[in-house]
Amino acid sequence: MSKLLSPEYTINKQYQLIKLAWNHYQSAPENLDNEVLAALHKQVDVVLRLMVAVLASDEAKTEQVKPQEVEFIIEQLKQQFDNPESFDLSLEQQELTKEALNLAIYQDLLCEKTIESQSQHYPRATYQEAKAYYDKNKARFHHPERRKVSHLLITINDEFAENKRALAEKRIIGIKKQLDNDISQFAELAAKYSECPTSLNQGLVGLVSRGQLYPELELVLFTMEPQTISSVVESEIGLHLLLCHEVYPAGNTPEADAIEAVLKQLNEHRKKKAEKKWVSSLLTVGISR
Repeated sequence: MSKLLSPEYTINKQYQLIKLAWNHYQSAPENLDNEVLAALHKQVDVVLRLMVAVLASDEAKTEQVKPQEVEFIIEQLKQQFDNPESFDLSLEQQELTKEALNLAIYQDLLCEKTIESQSQHYPRATYQEAKAYYDKNKARFHHPERRKVSHLLITINDEFAENKRALAEKRIIGIKKQLDNDISQFAELAAKYSECPTSLNQGLVGLVSRGQLYPELELVLFTMEPQTISSVVESEIGLHLLLCHEVYPAGNTPEADAIEAVLKQLNEHRKKKAEKKWVSSLLTVGISR
C-alpha cells in the first residue's frame, strides 16, 4: 500500500465522520440532527488536515499496518450495530464501500502509529522530580470517601404512555424485585432497561465522591453497604436504582503510589508535548509550501 504515501492519495472524509459520530455520540451520522452533524463536519476537516500532513511525512514511510489490525477495527465497528444488515446500510448511506472502508481504516491506523512513534521522543521524568513534586503538594494526595456505583434509570414523562408515572413505577419495582432475587443481573438489566447513557456501559457510573450526583442519589448512596441495591429513589429526572459495588474510605494516597502516579502524569504530559511539537512542525511546513 505504498501508493497511500504518494501526494495523490486522499483521506476518506466519510469514515472519519462515522468514527467521530460513534466516539462522541454512540450513533451513526445519519441519526444525528443537522446542528450536531455540522459541528462534526468541522471537526473532520481539522482531522483530515492533520492526517494529510502526517501521512505525507517521511516518518510515516517507516510504519506498518497489518491486515489483521484493519480487520479488528472493522469487527469493532460492526459490534456497534444491531446486525450486519444495519452496518451495511449505514455504509451505503454514507456512500462508503467496503474497499474504501478498509483503505480509510488503514490510513487511520498508519497515522496513529506514526504520531505515537514520534511522541516517544521526550526526556523521561525521574524519580527525584516526581518525589520533589509530591513533597511540595502532599495535600493534593488526600482523597475523600469514594464509592464505585452502577445506576439504572426509568424516566417519568407523561407525554409517552410507557413513561407515565404509574407505568414507570411499575417497571422499576419489577426490576427491583428481580435484583432482590439476583443482584448479579444488574449489568444485564441496566443495559436492557435503563434510560440513562450509562446503559451503554451496563449501568456502570464508576467511582464517585460527594457532590457529583443528584442530592437524592447521594443521600442514599453514601449510606449503602457494599454489594447492595438501593430502594427506588426519585430525582428530578426520574426513578433510580443504585448498586454500590465498593466503598473506598477517605484517606491519603500512600507515598509510593503517589510518586508513581506523578511519574506517569509527568511523562504523559511530556509525551503529549512532544506529539504536539512534531505535528505542529508538519503543519507549519505544509503552510509554508
